[in-house]
Amino acid sequence: MDLSPLHPNLTVADPRAAIDFYVAGLGAEVIDEITSGDAIIHSDLRITSSQGSSTFTVAAAFGEDAVAPEPDGGTTGAFTLHVDDAEAAHARAVAAGATSTQDPFEWFPGFHQAAVRCPAGHRWFFAQVADHVTAADVQKASDAWMAETPAG
Repeated sequence: MDLSPLHPNLTVADPRAAIDFYVAGLGAEVIDEITSGDAIIHSDLRITSSQGSSTFTVAAAFGEDAVAPEPDGGTTGAFTLHVDDAEAAHARAVAAGATSTQDPFEWFPGFHQAAVRCPAGHRWFFAQVADHVTAADVQKASDAWMAETPAG
């Protein structure tokens, strides 16, 4: 099995619906699904772009320490997909059922971003970053953003 070195495990309330969204909304490919009767107890998916390939697991909450986020509640993590077209990625996800949390915008020249919350409750960012963008450029933009953001 060809899985990426960092392979997040997404806990969801309805694995079939989440997988269907990740395929339609993010362009994921299903690598495998492990079932027990009609229930999906484990699955591996892959997202591939010009930036590379990443894999992740989608499964229902099993055990007392696994909790699926509420579709409109808080979540402790987010995922960033580096894409060739943030606007198109955002539109595809929204058309497949995601809720837009940040419409596509140019943060600074060479850096476009958008964000959604998928129907399973996880946050996804779409980042379109030009080759010339450096960490110093991101730091400068972050400093400017923080200076404009009210404390609290």
